[in-house]
Amino acid sequence: MKKIGLALLCLLMACGVSAMVLYGIWNQYNPTAIIGSSIQTENTDVKEVTEQWFDEFFKQYEEPFVPFEFRIRDKRVKTIEVLNKEEGFVQLDYEFRPASDNPYVTSYYTAALQENGWYVAQVVLQLEKTLNGYTVKNKMSPVQYQIQTDPSLRKPPTTHYAMADRKETYAFSQNQLYVTYDAGKSFTEVPVPYEDIAGTNNSTYNELLPAHGYIVSRDFTAFVCYDETGSYLQYSEDMGKTWEKSRIISRTYRGDTLYLSKTENSCYITLATDRSLGHEYYSTFKSSDLKTWKQLSGKVLNEKRDIIFISDGTAYVSAGTDEQGNPLVYYTEDDGNTYTTLTIPAHEVEILGSSFKPFVQMEYVYQERGITYMIVAQGTDGDYIKNNALVKGRYKSKDGINFTFDKEISDSPTLAG
Repeated sequence: MKKIGLALLCLLMACGVSAMVLYGIWNQYNPTAIIGSSIQTENTDVKEVTEQWFDEFFKQYEEPFVPFEFRIRDKRVKTIEVLNKEEGFVQLDYEFRPASDNPYVTSYYTAALQENGWYVAQVVLQLEKTLNGYTVKNKMSPVQYQIQTDPSLRKPPTTHYAMADRKETYAFSQNQLYVTYDAGKSFTEVPVPYEDIAGTNNSTYNELLPAHGYIVSRDFTAFVCYDETGSYLQYSEDMGKTWEKSRIISRTYRGDTLYLSKTENSCYITLATDRSLGHEYYSTFKSSDLKTWKQLSGKVLNEKRDIIFISDGTAYVSAGTDEQGNPLVYYTEDDGNTYTTLTIPAHEVEILGSSFKPFVQMEYVYQERGITYMIVAQGTDGDYIKNNALVKGRYKSKDGINFTFDKEISDSPTLAG
């Protein structure tokens, strides 16, 4: 019996070690990029080459060491259409079955679920002939290909905004991002592709970056960017003299909002990781070395999107309102593992004899000269306007816990003239 028990113990330990090793492999997994992938073949039929590439390239997602959010069980080509033989453009429509149901499949493969349980996806590839076969030179969606080839769509709509009236901020000029530390007297170029920083999910461009998704300061300047591999942080610690690129995660989605916080010893990012049935899924990541990122699992951070860290471990999390319309905020000092619920007293506004409480959602928190300030916005249905701009409420606190209303403010962006 002792030998059996010892054998079972050894088996359990071996299983545990194997599980830990497998988890480590999954956590470090980084899928091969489509652009730059190649196939060795003497075949010159573009359709057949594309099908061969599809079979070989997607085999990587069927391996047992592939995390479940990427792994597929089966795949098949639906149609292949040659769009431009001379330039090597082909449209590939394909179907696949994931190894498990998870919320990341739709965003990573840009796929839609069908009634038969299979997912369908589309991609346009540009194949370039090489000595030994073909290389994928470019990858885009069918909509992006239409924009590229149709003169009437070649320049997708771009929303331009005037530079913010701040000493340290960013600005765009001719599809290039710049930063200034002296209110526009001089500018430093940020080495990031325009598509990665200003691109949107519908193939347009928006130069108004998420209000709290970037940092421009003399000590630390950073922008969250997106490419075909996922999300990354482009940052500088010497006022733009040198820049570094830090990969955050491979599964990501350009969500409606984005929060970036820099504390004494850490950097925090809250971003969308997926979207399904109209709902965006958010996660918060932390890095202490700006090289590796760890997803925080604290209960208070789960599925939350408006999260501001003001020091290591200390954060404010927007949590809606109570029955009286008072904004609620979760306060944590241990990266979200435990928290306290703060009730922010609603500010009443009276217009034409009627009173209402316009400020309902915490948007931002910052500290200045020992005082903690909290900006509370109106939410998506807000219509309280002054001087043609939405009004927000600023609250202040000496201890970071008890807040009182301070004043109304407006920091709405201005369209470029």
